[in-house]
Amino acid sequence: MAEVLEDKIQGLLAKRSELADRLDNLEKLRAETNERVYRKIRKDYDTQLQEVLNGINEERGTLESKVEDLKGKIDEKEGLHTQQSDKVDELQMRARLKEFDENDTEFTEELNSAKKARNTTADELETLRAELADLNKVLKDVDAATSGEVAPQPEEFGEEEPEEIGELDLEEDLELEDEDGVKCPSCGHVNPPQKLACEDCGASLEDEDLVIDDDFDLVDDDVDLDL
Repeated sequence: MAEVLEDKIQGLLAKRSELADRLDNLEKLRAETNERVYRKIRKDYDTQLQEVLNGINEERGTLESKVEDLKGKIDEKEGLHTQQSDKVDELQMRARLKEFDENDTEFTEELNSAKKARNTTADELETLRAELADLNKVLKDVDAATSGEVAPQPEEFGEEEPEEIGELDLEEDLELEDEDGVKCPSCGHVNPPQKLACEDCGASLEDEDLVIDDDFDLVDDDVDLDL
């Protein structure tokens, strides 16, 4: 059963790649035909590609299992490659320390064998990583093709923002005006700083608690103190 599903997925992936290549070539040849023919062929390929992506989506669970399997193999190969690289480095360092004679055939064969094993693992890693990247791309394409979500366009809501900003600016201006000016206790008109009387109604803007009593004679009091 697993082999059947694997063959099915591989067939769908191959078909997807084929259609993707055809679409790319169609775009390159667009200028060589009229728009009606281009749109007809484009629609045909898009429809076929959508069917393939839907088929892949149906087998998504198997595809995701394959991705996880690849990740496990990559982790295993990376660990092996690290060990093999360390082995090569160790042999080369021992040779530099004169532990082995450069003419020692047995040592040379061991070093060459270690390098070959390391390089083979590196090639396998590269293949596995490329396959994983391709499968992740396919999953991303399937998500995009089957989500059915449409991102909101900026023009749908962009016109309201300036009004909100304008209202905030107006409120800030009024607050600043209240802080910098003197509000009349009688009519509420905001007067410029240092005004003693309201520009609008003429009412006094002085704080009554701070006004000095005219009957208090400071000069006379000073005179009395001198006496």
